[in-house]
Amino acid sequence: MTAGRTLNKWRGNLLKQGIVPRAGLSPQELEEVRELWEICNRQEGIEIKLNWGTLTDRPAGVTNDFLFYQDDRIVGFLAIYSFLSTEVELSGMVHPDARRQGIFSQLVQTAIDTCRHRQVPKLIFINERSSESGKSFLAKLGSQYSFSEYVMELRGHAAAALPALDEQITIRLADKQDVELLVKLNMSGFNMTEQDTRDYVSQTIEGQKERTWIAELGEQKEPIGKIGAMVEAEGTGFIYGFCVVPEFRAKGYGRHILRQTITELQKMDKATYIKLEVSVENEKALGLYESCGFTTKNANDYYELILN
Repeated sequence: MTAGRTLNKWRGNLLKQGIVPRAGLSPQELEEVRELWEICNRQEGIEIKLNWGTLTDRPAGVTNDFLFYQDDRIVGFLAIYSFLSTEVELSGMVHPDARRQGIFSQLVQTAIDTCRHRQVPKLIFINERSSESGKSFLAKLGSQYSFSEYVMELRGHAAAALPALDEQITIRLADKQDVELLVKLNMSGFNMTEQDTRDYVSQTIEGQKERTWIAELGEQKEPIGKIGAMVEAEGTGFIYGFCVVPEFRAKGYGRHILRQTITELQKMDKATYIKLEVSVENEKALGLYESCGFTTKNANDYYELILN
């Protein structure tokens, strides 16, 4: 056997082992992560939040995903989601047969080191409420419970029972010319700094799978709110970033904005399954979504870890 053939055989026998950081996942890696996700969900009867739309549209050159291999097989995964400069969200999992080996601890420590290098002071871990293994790990890590959100869903033709549209309110897709307006609308609706708001608007405007609509009132087309959505997969949409300018709240406009957004998602993206999240303490928003046909599916608990 020649030296070249020997080298090729040796390379072919190499198996991926341990943590592999990735700046964006390949189609094969995404498929393997989804298979792992489905196995973990079945094992515990839960649905781990992984933000599939984000995973398939990562920014180039930024390491946000960490795979853990055993003999060339992905048995662990952890993802970083960065929406603000001051904090990141993390979510991940380990195959049931590979647990109690310290795999998730290694993944988390790698993510912590990455965030320290980026000078991000706060980590927020997402744990599906029914995941006892997740709760146990986060308690040992020293993280503190912060807040919870309900995951709500609208399936099939449930939108047929929604209220009639208010012709005074229209929505239009935003583009790059609307950046300053979106910064203003987001700052009026959320407790965000101007710089974080600009970063957030930039991400949502430039994302290939994201939509942002501006809600306008009357013939003067006065901007009164905005709403975003991500197309996570074929037929699936995720609504987020919904706000109405304070002086236009409690007038029923939010329901009509949401109704039109659902209609647009169903028309543009053939969405027959739409999700959103709402704080468990926000009873008004919960009532709004329920009045438009959404039902509560499960809940996610969020835990904070402050890096020293």
